[in-house]
Amino acid sequence: MPPIPSFRRVLIVADESADWMVAGLRQLDRLALSVDEFAVENQETAPVLVCILWRPDLDQSQRWTPTQERLTKVAFTTECDGQPFDLVLGTRLFLYRKAARQLLEEPVASPGEIDSWESYFHQVESLPRSREGAWEFICDGSQIDEIEIRFLRGSGKSQDGFVSRYLNRPISRVVTRLLLRFPTTPNAWTLFIFPLPIVASLILLSGDYWSYLWGLVLFHVFSVLDGCDGEIARAKFLESERGRRLDDLFDVLSNILLALGLGLGLSRQTNLAGHPHWLYAIEGVVTAVLIAVNEFYLATRKPQPNEVKLEPLGGALYPRHRELVERSGILFFGERFASWLIQLTKRDVAMLFFVFLAAIGMPSLILHLLFVVTAISLVLAFRAHSTRST
Repeated sequence: MPPIPSFRRVLIVADESADWMVAGLRQLDRLALSVDEFAVENQETAPVLVCILWRPDLDQSQRWTPTQERLTKVAFTTECDGQPFDLVLGTRLFLYRKAARQLLEEPVASPGEIDSWESYFHQVESLPRSREGAWEFICDGSQIDEIEIRFLRGSGKSQDGFVSRYLNRPISRVVTRLLLRFPTTPNAWTLFIFPLPIVASLILLSGDYWSYLWGLVLFHVFSVLDGCDGEIARAKFLESERGRRLDDLFDVLSNILLALGLGLGLSRQTNLAGHPHWLYAIEGVVTAVLIAVNEFYLATRKPQPNEVKLEPLGGALYPRHRELVERSGILFFGERFASWLIQLTKRDVAMLFFVFLAAIGMPSLILHLLFVVTAISLVLAFRAHSTRST
């Protein structure tokens, strides 16, 4: 969207609600981060001046200024100089992400029209009580729980598969709401849950029915809880390239552990049954290597400056997978086929299907599917690269 040239001065009308903790942040911090986020998006070269106007009867000990390290495009003051403001906010406004642009569409009174805390507060109070996906006005603290639930309901990603949307996300949001009551960071949560696939792969080594079932259940639990780090990041303005890379790395490692655990577990099972056992072990190791090579290639691939984007499918694809779909020849069968293929091979769908296969006693099919899908994906990636080179 085009920059807004007049976004230079913001007023925040503050009262005791500035300290209310909603979705992991105090209200005044959330407003400041929202202004900072929009200043970055609006390509501001100088800090946006944010005037905090406290309710007059509040004691000085109740007044404070945000000190978040992530605030790089705002400067704070408590002195109003009578100049007009481009945006007027209040600490009773709970802002969703990227909502500042919509609020700028609302009329702002000029300095001559209003000059008191009560007048500015009533201006904020006169806004629509809510706008879906943009903001909600908090009349009292009893509304916070419902606001958090609605806010987290929209915290998924366009890349989520249908299992994630209808099963994994409803569970991860409940966990995230609990985590947001503590100073949890996305990276800390990613590190905290990574022992799950390690334990799951060790369970698979036992090579019997129950080890396959419980091992795959643990892998699926990891897949569910893996959504919490992104939800925390989006709620607390903590998205970072480092966090994305860490999450991607642990996702890849969990897939490698799954392939190795299945291969060695199946090898042990067939050995105990008196059959040749080394084939499964080799398949597991080869699959793990293919997964590593495939993800390394996709992670290191750099997009072309004039790369064509797939609008219909772009929202369902991670950036590293777009070229594979665009240039590999999959679209020869039509976008509908490509869309279904993408949905059915997503990690959340695959993990739940693997649990089903383990439950009906077909763990070897899981390993075969991992091998075939990974091998085909790598072939398509190389084909996409060769097409791009020519």
